[in-house]
Amino acid sequence: MLLTTGVRLGKERPRRAVARPWGAAALTVAAALAVLVLPMAALPLIAVQQTWGVLPVLTSLAWAAAAVRLLRRPETARTTGLAIMGIALASWFTATFGGLGVGLLLGLVAGALCVSRRPAPPS
Repeated sequence: MLLTTGVRLGKERPRRAVARPWGAAALTVAAALAVLVLPMAALPLIAVQQTWGVLPVLTSLAWAAAAVRLLRRPETARTTGLAIMGIALASWFTATFGGLGVGLLLGLVAGALCVSRRPAPPS
């Protein structure tokens, strides 16, 4: 009798790559950058000053942490998407109207992509 503990002979099943939400993570990082960069830009038609303090930085860090979580743990994309949308709504008050609205919209779209994401079917 041949003992083959854990050794497969013949056909190996290929490992399936985990589908990661790259688009939602990229939009989340773009929202974080928009909150930090856009209000500081010298736009001629807008007379809004950046409300610098710790709140815009914390908002951007929260978005960046959510993007990393999306890529590291894609199975938690729905709850992370809800958190991203919550951060986006909070950025309206904490980070100069959500990065002049751009970061707010990017965050809402990224969160919606995460919430509507379906997990890959088991193979």
